[in-house]
Amino acid sequence: MADAPPQSRHRLSSLGAGRRNPFPAALKHTARVARLKRGIVWSLAGAAVLGVAFAAFQFLRFLPVDLRFAHVALEGTRITIQTPKIVGYRRDGTPYELRAKVGVQDVSKPDQFELEGLEVKLDSGNQPSIMLTAANGVYDAKTDRADLGGGVRIYDGKNFDLALDTAAMDFKAATLTSDRRGTLKLDGMEISANEVTFLQNERQATFVGDTHTVLYGEKDESETEAAPDPAPALKETKDP
Repeated sequence: MADAPPQSRHRLSSLGAGRRNPFPAALKHTARVARLKRGIVWSLAGAAVLGVAFAAFQFLRFLPVDLRFAHVALEGTRITIQTPKIVGYRRDGTPYELRAKVGVQDVSKPDQFELEGLEVKLDSGNQPSIMLTAANGVYDAKTDRADLGGGVRIYDGKNFDLALDTAAMDFKAATLTSDRRGTLKLDGMEISANEVTFLQNERQATFVGDTHTVLYGEKDESETEAAPDPAPALKETKDP
């Protein structure tokens, strides 16, 4: 019997040889594709964060008040601002300075700040400055108003001290209003009522509904020698 042609023997020997395993190469390709997908996702996320941060800083730049802060952190669309300081001006041109321990701003509401540990200094021209403090509040830079809560206090450190549960402060009009019970402490007396309005420029307090007054008596002559600064004028309005 004649031998098989050389070409046939070569084909038979190649069929019998061991084949290359395709699985390692496929696994490497899959891992490479997964890495590329992760890279694309992280790139898009980073671009989105940068876009939000850029937009937020643009909003902060064009606010109608002077805003300064120590540190900013970004989480989603919310910006946490450490020790923000806001400087604005009332209608008569006198300044006010608002400080807080922490401020949070959502870029979807660029004019509003959620504040904790507020302390406001209200300039009163030739008279002593008035201080306003609150545990928390929401400040609207567009309207120059703040809704305050957690215990509100407005005082001049010498003549009067008004304590409220909650209040709304209109910085432009220099007016503080509250529909919750408040207590005003003056020299030798204390007044409380269901609603209180305080006008900073006139230093005038108006009380509405269920007004209660307590007199502590006269001061000693030694304590009344120095003439004090004018205390707030008082108005009492009873419910009809």
